[in-house]
Amino acid sequence: MRKKLDNEIIPGKRIGIYELGWDFETLKRYLGNDYQIEERERVTVIIGDCIMFWIDKETNTVTQISVYGDFRGTFKNVIGIGSTLADVERYIGRWEEELDVYILPDDPGICFELRDEDEWKELKTPIEYISVY
Repeated sequence: MRKKLDNEIIPGKRIGIYELGWDFETLKRYLGNDYQIEERERVTVIIGDCIMFWIDKETNTVTQISVYGDFRGTFKNVIGIGSTLADVERYIGRWEEELDVYILPDDPGICFELRDEDEWKELKTPIEYISVY
């Protein structure tokens, strides 16, 4: 699965080859056997080595894709795992905090979560998760 993850992040649409709106059967064709399934109240979460998919139980479709860890793809060829909000400001523009994640008002459908560190500094703490929804 990893070789397919070194691709671009498109807010509200896809990460690499994986697309929002796919049903679970379509997703399984691309995942192979290297994943875990976690059942939650309204969603099923599929967890790979550096990617997660949220599948809505009512519609059976992917509603969110998140990347983390060794994922090397980027948003707009500059922002990836390990980038900071200072990088986002410099290369992309304005960001806002919303419910413990960081969104881009000018690019709906993407958000960032920062690493939980003891010496946490909003602009300098590395991005740990990038999600499209």
